[in-house]
Formats: sequence, C-alpha cells, structure tokens
Amino acid sequence: MTPSRARIAGSLVPYLRNGLKRELSTTLEILTIELDTTLDADTYNNALARFYDAQTLFEAVGMTEEPEPADLVLDIGRWGRLALRLLALEYDAELQRLQNATADRVELPLRDVPALRRLVADMRETLGAPPKPDQAWRQIARRLKRSRGEG
Repeated sequence: MTPSRARIAGSLVPYLRNGLKRELSTTLEILTIELDTTLDADTYNNALARFYDAQTLFEAVGMTEEPEPADLVLDIGRWGRLALRLLALEYDAELQRLQNATADRVELPLRDVPALRRLVADMRETLGAPPKPDQAWRQIARRLKRSRGEG
C-alpha cells in the first residue's frame, strides 16, 4: 500500500463488492423515503452523492463475482475513505459471524478475516484514521487457540 494507492488482494475484493451492494441498497432506501415524504434537500443531496460514489466505485470494482478475482489497485485519494468504511463494516460483520459461532460452540473457518483485518488496519494508517480497538478479534483468536489445544 502506497500513500496514493492501495492494493486489495483478489480474495478480499468480494468483501468490498458486498459492502458496495449494501451501500447502494441503503442509499436507495434513503432516496426513496425522501422522495415519498417531505423532501429534505440536505438529506437527499447527501444520499444522492453517496449513491453516486458507491455506484462509480462498484463499476470500477466490477459488478460480477469471479471464481478467482484479480487484485484491485484503488486510488486512495478518490476511494480511500469510502472503501475503508465499507471494508470495516464487512470486517465487523465477519467478526460478528465468528462471535456468534463461538458462543454456540461452533468452530467456523476464519476464511479471509485475518487478511481483511490487516487491510483495514493498513488503510486506517494510510488515511490517518484513528486505529479501532480490536478486542473482539483477540477474543476470537484466543477461543480458537484454546479449542485447538494451542493455548
């Protein structure tokens, strides 16, 4: 990751794509509500800008899933904050999935969660965003080590 560009591993591109789909869906809901009720110009314009940004990045990322997605080089100046927000939300969702499973004493594979965690942390650092406490990840890692007899 350079200050102006971020390389997103192909295995992590689906997380960005999923985040973009959620962002598009959320902003469409906001726009629909705004159009169906008394229009608040600020809310409408903000949602429209969010939708446009997500739609433009979605087109750059690619709309279809590929069996072996290629790495993506992202312009940090243009897309960094949006990509970070969406990837962080996807990371949080993956952590929640793992927490729910461990609470039910089900051991799920970590899949790409460690790599996604590193990407989000690297992007935060590159963008100058404050680091986010990662207590949930440490708890999951400890539980997995204990269940595998490693700790």
